[in-house]
Amino acid sequence: MDDLARKVKKANRDFYDIVGSSYESIDGRRSEELICYVDDQVRMISRNIKADSILDLGCGNGFISRVSNSYFKRRYALDISYGVMKDIDDKNLCRIAADSDLIPIKDAQINCVVTFAVLHHCYSYEKILSEIYRVLTAGGIYYSDHDMDSHFFKRFGLLLKMYRKINTISNHHVLGFDQALKRIHHCSEFHSDGIPSQTIKAKLKSIGFKDIKFDYHWFGLSPLTNKMFGKRSYNKGYAPLVRIIAVK
Repeated sequence: MDDLARKVKKANRDFYDIVGSSYESIDGRRSEELICYVDDQVRMISRNIKADSILDLGCGNGFISRVSNSYFKRRYALDISYGVMKDIDDKNLCRIAADSDLIPIKDAQINCVVTFAVLHHCYSYEKILSEIYRVLTAGGIYYSDHDMDSHFFKRFGLLLKMYRKINTISNHHVLGFDQALKRIHHCSEFHSDGIPSQTIKAKLKSIGFKDIKFDYHWFGLSPLTNKMFGKRSYNKGYAPLVRIIAVK
């Protein structure tokens, strides 16, 4: 692992240790509409597999773990930051403080792995995707959502930069972020210009995933964009968010 990779991992651990249980309230995007949208996605997945176990990878405050409670018997939540998940009030949830590149779960134990708004925090993807494949059972599903696609950023980067000037987590003054903390946050958002979706798609295929599907959508950003664009899929480069479904 090179120095920059270590720096990115440390920034993710340090920033979310500081933010802790306040993350979702500061982020402000876990709306009822988004909860219903994700609930639909998880429910559909649970109907297509043996819904025994799910891993919420990069769990934060446990958003996916809460949504999946109705559909999976065993739930695991993993994050590199213990501080961000230590206050999750769920006695039936197995919490794991660990690196997503080294998941401490035996091979072929998990029916579904979810990364929600996680991939843009990763320095690289080979290890995390390989680990996801390893822990999934045969026929298990990997679901990822709510990371921005780099093609969209390239097309609309100027508008996005203007938007971020007024609406980014480090500009919320609830915690009084100083410049040092803003720098840590910026480092933790390593792919803030969007994830390389086509590179990730190729890696998923090379690792052994099949039935790989990428969709690009707008849903869950704000009430206004939900109303304007709905839940439908758009051509690559014309919607910011990437939804991935892949089968082992």
